[in-house]
Amino acid sequence: MIGIYNYTVLFTLFGTISGVIGISEAAKGNVEVALFCLLLCGFFDMFDGLVARTKKNRSEFELQYGIQLDSLSDAICFGALPTTIALQITKPLGIFSALSILYLVATISRLAYFNVEEAMRRTKESGSRTTYTGLPVTPSALIFPCLYLLSFWCSEVFPVLFLIGILITAGFHVSKLKLPHLNLRGLLICLGLGMFLLLAYFFFQSMYLFLKN
Repeated sequence: MIGIYNYTVLFTLFGTISGVIGISEAAKGNVEVALFCLLLCGFFDMFDGLVARTKKNRSEFELQYGIQLDSLSDAICFGALPTTIALQITKPLGIFSALSILYLVATISRLAYFNVEEAMRRTKESGSRTTYTGLPVTPSALIFPCLYLLSFWCSEVFPVLFLIGILITAGFHVSKLKLPHLNLRGLLICLGLGMFLLLAYFFFQSMYLFLKN
């Protein structure tokens, strides 16, 4: 059986599974479950590299395999999943909801560009990069749950706001903006933000149900 199946790719595979489940739930209209799956994808993606680097003496093939597997997983988790969520949320906008697909175009374009850029960089220098060009795709795991919280205050115009948000994010993905590479502290801050978003959702959902009754 071809492929590498050890603990270095487990987080990537767990993220992929979460992404596929999220797409299925979003397609059925269960947007909140899909957003939770997106958060899970972000969690697994944040730490898959750290886990992989704990294995010493990885061969070049293992390294390149992990990079390609991670990129393919990102296309599902942070490209197809957010797009499916957006298509559901913006469905009331009719034909304009199709603009959400531009997010998927931007995501896979960025991933392909990054893969080529990284391969070329490795021919000239070694070690990890210190900056990224454009917004990485992983932050969508925090951006879109944040946007969803707006639905508790402005439900009538929320589809429009979400569409604007996803298009702006798409623009940042393919921009030439220079951003620093996150260290462990930055990853832990993102993890804290994810937990805060979950707590905020349950709080606002409880308040919404209380006021409705």
